[in-house]
Amino acid sequence: MQLDVRQLTTAVDKQLSSVYLVSGDEPLQQSEAVDYIRKKARAAGFLNREVFHVEGRFDWNQLIAACLTQSLFAEKNLIELNLPTAKPGREGSKVIEQVIAELSTDNLLIIVAGKLDKASKNTKWFKAIDQHGAVLQVWPLQGGKLYQWLQQRLQQKGLRTDQQGIKFLADSVEGNLLAAAQEIEKLHALHGSVQLSSDDILNAVADNARYDVFKLGDSLLAGDLKRTVQVLRGLQGEKLAPPVILWALLRDLRVLASLSFEKQSTGRSDATFKKHRVWDSKKGLYLKAVARGQLTQWHGLIQACAKAERVSKGAEKGDEWLLIEQICLAFCEPKRIQEYSLFER
Repeated sequence: MQLDVRQLTTAVDKQLSSVYLVSGDEPLQQSEAVDYIRKKARAAGFLNREVFHVEGRFDWNQLIAACLTQSLFAEKNLIELNLPTAKPGREGSKVIEQVIAELSTDNLLIIVAGKLDKASKNTKWFKAIDQHGAVLQVWPLQGGKLYQWLQQRLQQKGLRTDQQGIKFLADSVEGNLLAAAQEIEKLHALHGSVQLSSDDILNAVADNARYDVFKLGDSLLAGDLKRTVQVLRGLQGEKLAPPVILWALLRDLRVLASLSFEKQSTGRSDATFKKHRVWDSKKGLYLKAVARGQLTQWHGLIQACAKAERVSKGAEKGDEWLLIEQICLAFCEPKRIQEYSLFER
């Protein structure tokens, strides 16, 4: 069964599935969808939670043991499998198929994955989830859908504004829902539940202009180490959530990895800019940045961001701000990658 974000709460409230696949590259919607499933699972008695991260030489037998074990004490278990690449490989695919076919009634499985490509949707493991559970694919919001999401989010806080105010807010976050949610929280803290004017929103956005996450991206693409550190320290001082910064880093790193690959294969950049909807005004920055590094280095930085995200969520020990700073320094100067152990698999 395939669901979209708007159908999830109704479907979960009606009946919990035994397995969920929540995939996509928009972190806020994905995180909130998984949180809602967790909440309902806990209410249904799935109180024990076990989390697995697929990376490196992952032992798939761990998942088999967790999912196919019948509890002697009638305990119910919530099992989460984080699959960043959305590609479990041959062994993982077989294990997921087996687990779904034989899943104990005492266990509920949530697979949190990256964006699925066309090939992944034709695999047996995906079809098994689609047949026996629920698949939720999360997409970035643009245009009218982004405006509608922002309006609904404001209404949840008792806030209202006109279309010009919505446009100001949409332009300031550029599709980053984590940043949008934080901005709305700030507006509510400043004004309470009221009708906001366009100026209220514009002034709030202007307050963030000094150290916003988009200026960090421009500094990184330009390779400006001094400015990058300055902006990053400002963001840390303003207590910006690390996942917001990581979202912005990953967005730019994926563009650079795609540009680097396209440069090697075709020598062109048109397809990447079109796919990632890069503004004309920023194409020069990306082309300047991609010349500094190699494809393997951009991929290494993407993996480092995944590690920093795990640390920020408490799934791995470490200092997320130190990791983010190291990633930013290596972004400006890819030769620094070898200096940091965080880039080791």
